Amino acid sequence: MMSDGELSNETLVWVREEELPAGQSHVELVRLLADELAGLTGWRKRTLVNTALDREAQDSTYLGYGLAIPHARVFEISQPAVYIARSTAGVDWQGCPARLVFLVVVPEECPEWHLQLLSRIVRWRQKSGLTEDEMVAMPAAELTAAMRKLLVL
Repeated sequence: MMSDGELSNETLVWVREEELPAGQSHVELVRLLADELAGLTGWRKRTLVNTALDREAQDSTYLGYGLAIPHARVFEISQPAVYIARSTAGVDWQGCPARLVFLVVVPEECPEWHLQLLSRIVRWRQKSGLTEDEMVAMPAAELTAAMRKLLVL
């Protein structure tokens, strides 16, 4: 991870091993994922959590087909990151069952990276040939490798 303010277009990708906890609101889930991503990256937790929650408050990030992509552009980071979580049963995302959740964060000054990552994730979901069940059941290492290839900027 870059720490000296120099931008890097290398997308950091992690897949959460545990299933998303049931019974939490989408806001609680965004907070959980942003908090965990901060722990993985060493980035400031408060900044990630607040920026992701501010974006989520503007409009739902549930896109249909079991996919939610909460996302944020953050001043204090220097490279994009994607944190992926799954739920076999689906978690309530404002009344919709999200089974795949991709938390996407990019540096504030790189809005084009934000759009590229969102587009690639949606395209993968629509055109991969995998069913929703297969995507959710994919081993974490396999999903991580696939996303690292897909999300090269």
